[in-house]
Amino acid sequence: MKFRLVQPHEVASCIPDGATVASDGFTMMSVADEIYLEIERSFLETNHPRDLTWVHAAGQSNRVDGLARIAHPGLLKRVIGPHWGLNPPMATMLGANEVECVCLPQGQISTLYRTIAAGRPGQLSTVGLGTFIDPRLDGGRLNDLTREHLPADAYVELATVGGREYMLYKSFPLDVAIIRGTRIDTDGNLSQEDDPTILDSLAIAQAVHNNGGTVICQVKEIVEAGSIPARLVNVPGVLIDVVMVCTDTAEYHRQSHSFREVSYDLISGRASDEEMAHAFDTDDLDEQRASIGMRGIRLVKPGDIVNLGTGIPGDTVGPALARSGLLSQVMLTVESGTYGGVPLGGIDFGCAMHPQALISHPAQFDFYNGGGCDITFMGVGQVDGNGNVNVSALGGKAVGCGGFMDIVDGAKRICFLMSARSKHPKWMSAVDHLTFNGRAALAKNQEVYLCSEYYTLRLTDRGWEVIDRDESDEAREALHSVLRESMEKLS
Repeated sequence: MKFRLVQPHEVASCIPDGATVASDGFTMMSVADEIYLEIERSFLETNHPRDLTWVHAAGQSNRVDGLARIAHPGLLKRVIGPHWGLNPPMATMLGANEVECVCLPQGQISTLYRTIAAGRPGQLSTVGLGTFIDPRLDGGRLNDLTREHLPADAYVELATVGGREYMLYKSFPLDVAIIRGTRIDTDGNLSQEDDPTILDSLAIAQAVHNNGGTVICQVKEIVEAGSIPARLVNVPGVLIDVVMVCTDTAEYHRQSHSFREVSYDLISGRASDEEMAHAFDTDDLDEQRASIGMRGIRLVKPGDIVNLGTGIPGDTVGPALARSGLLSQVMLTVESGTYGGVPLGGIDFGCAMHPQALISHPAQFDFYNGGGCDITFMGVGQVDGNGNVNVSALGGKAVGCGGFMDIVDGAKRICFLMSARSKHPKWMSAVDHLTFNGRAALAKNQEVYLCSEYYTLRLTDRGWEVIDRDESDEAREALHSVLRESMEKLS
């Protein structure tokens, strides 16, 4: 064999103290969970490895497993990632200033792996301008501990090219890669045919290899050389140094959180229009919540390429399109790289039942960044009268921006979905954290909307204006509250 085969109890010793580690995964898809378990065990028993800088391009947890296992001060010195909404231990730890935290947009980290692998100094993008990622504001630093130790331009700088302003996302060396695969042959060639997404394992492995680091892989099984067809090899053997065979694939090598064993519905087989409509037309969907999606899809046009964010958008837009008869006339996409099918939500967000196509994570963000999305539906943490939105820092926790910034930066139309009945105040005089800059979006001629169960608003240079509303007492009270609290310019 051309790699070092280790037992689970040995794998943590392959990670030196102080290393910068990059890991692959999305929710619990492609997550090398047994390796995380062993890293945690080793740290708690021996205090090693420690002082790691951990980089990840997507949330990798189901609130308990995945990266939630390594949420320990001392084990981690710094976290560089996009989102911790499904990782409460990490979100609380980062929000409490126990570990340094740099939040960068999901798509920028995903594509930055390729930039690092290629030896380029960084990559240019408009994503993040005018938000907390902008070094004129906070440079992605998400807590005070990070602000004490890092300058605002540590990971991002401003650059002007051709008279236009950009963000320069800066490259940095990666020492250790943690990736996952289905099978590996004795030459080290890795396949991932059971995974329902194509994420960042190749670029991470290339970046670490080219830096002289160590690539560690968790697999289901080792097979003979030549038994994996070349087209199924996702990571070639020359890039993989250490292999650990998972001891319990149903527990530590799930296809997704809710799919412990392989479901081919997640990776193959296009459903008919009737099956799709039936799958989305759920009887148990709360009608008040469903009404938000129904209002939102009034903005959808036949032929649209649609992106769905997690939360209310992922839960309501698909069913609303099915009920309206529009489902077969649009293409639903998710940031992980799925096209078509029935996108799943919650801790299975990122995969879809019966997808029509799966493309890689960075390729999907290239598409979104370049303007390929006609309309995106996103959730709201806080919103103000200027059209600014916060989804990244709420309730003292470091939630992060996820793929939100990348997607809204390139989308032609942006529709925020929220419940006017939320127990958490949504409308603010000014948002606590600037994840979306409404004025910047208008300056790029993007259309920006907000829908609740009662009204539809459109952002203009004068502020929000009502373009549709119910005539109920509840609707009038909801709009009165908006006017009273933060939208004096609302017409």
